Amino acid sequence: MSWLDMFKKPSGINNLAIAIVDTSYKCGQEFKEPIDKKFGKDSKEAMLSWVKVQYEFLFFFCHLAMRSALSQLGNDKRTKLQKLLGPILSTSTTEAWVGHWPEELKEKIKNDFFNNINVAELEYSECKGGLLVKDQPFSKDGLFSRLAINIAQLSGYEDNPGIILQCESVAVKNFTEMKLDKLIDAVGREI
Repeated sequence: MSWLDMFKKPSGINNLAIAIVDTSYKCGQEFKEPIDKKFGKDSKEAMLSWVKVQYEFLFFFCHLAMRSALSQLGNDKRTKLQKLLGPILSTSTTEAWVGHWPEELKEKIKNDFFNNINVAELEYSECKGGLLVKDQPFSKDGLFSRLAINIAQLSGYEDNPGIILQCESVAVKNFTEMKLDKLIDAVGREI
């Protein structure tokens, strides 16, 4: 079965996976031009930086999905969702985002996916200030701020407050449009 075949059957899990990938991609697109400007359009460094940015957004939105699933569905269903969602996201993003890369690089990305998502999950779970920390846009205690700082580092703009604010804004906007609670509710009816 091809990775595209995974999405042919409508389901709450597939819709959640599509929303996470789509939202991550939309957010990452906002940083393609600055990354190209920083590293040189179509350079190896630019492409690698952009892929890392894409995955950081993906890991972040996965974390938010797992937080929402825990609060809406409980730990048992969240754990089940995590086990079902991981392989779908690993395969689909690798093929969609870097499908044209050599097979050995794609295999490395797939093999590293679960370790990287676990590391990101631990990092984002340390944020104790909620989604945003009021009046502190650069606080690592807020989830969106931590994401923005990570994206700024991955894109080569760690010392640029404008990129950090842009990332927060882009991520919040796309997260709001994602309607995660409705997606998790639909998953809860299936698992």
